[in-house]
Amino acid sequence: MSVEVPALPPLKARVDLSGQVALVTGAGRGIGLGIARGLAAAGATVVAADLLAEVASESAAELAAEGLAVTAAQVDVTDEGGVGALIGRLVADNGRLDILVNNAAITGTKTIEDTSADEWRQTLEVNLTGPFLCSKAVLPTMTAAGYGRIVNIGSVAAKRISYNADASYTASKAGLLAFTRHLAYEAAPAGIAVNAVCPGPTLTSNLAAIATEETLRAREKSVPRGRLALPEDIMRTVLFLVSDLAEMLSGQAIDVDGGSLLGWYDTETYFERRRVS
Repeated sequence: MSVEVPALPPLKARVDLSGQVALVTGAGRGIGLGIARGLAAAGATVVAADLLAEVASESAAELAAEGLAVTAAQVDVTDEGGVGALIGRLVADNGRLDILVNNAAITGTKTIEDTSADEWRQTLEVNLTGPFLCSKAVLPTMTAAGYGRIVNIGSVAAKRISYNADASYTASKAGLLAFTRHLAYEAAPAGIAVNAVCPGPTLTSNLAAIATEETLRAREKSVPRGRLALPEDIMRTVLFLVSDLAEMLSGQAIDVDGGSLLGWYDTETYFERRRVS
């Protein structure tokens, strides 16, 4: 039985990205799709890229039907030639590229003992080398323009360990935060701001389709705010980071987790232990 994904109230403050061009990787579903929707709703021309061409096309068509300026693209973020070709076409078609959101990622559920070397390498290739290749490819265009915004989608796993995934995921996301800091330092003189967003437990449509109310309620107990994050929560933080409101933010990693990193167990257990101590 699928779970209904709630909707957040409309944004009260308007972020205006009119005239800007954005590329979002892993935009076919979940958080990436939410980010693409938010950037387009703010006025940006968005290229929604995904490994699977049909998934990217379906998502772009969905957003276009909502009146948003979104086109689809297929890309394997681990393929340097493919990434370069996509960036080249995007800049040739639009004359600019202002925003890059490195969202494409994969995960697993195995213990270290059960993880093969090939599985380890694949996770790091997609989750860490992919953002490196995409960022490297956009730097010449952004540097020439004297402006750019790069947002890497990390995870709270980078600051603790992954709740559901494996060590390769934890390591790749921790590496992504280190890469974010280093890229931010090198790119800052060119007017390029680089930051990361670290989602906590997030209720995507894919998770809602396979989860039960019981399992979701159990997971929610670890979030002090009392609910899982939604793709829109991540999107709103991305909008902030690519807007003029974040002009002096660079090299930061913002947790969007409802406070889940603040404690080691759920708030119910926390307060119960206070009562009996």
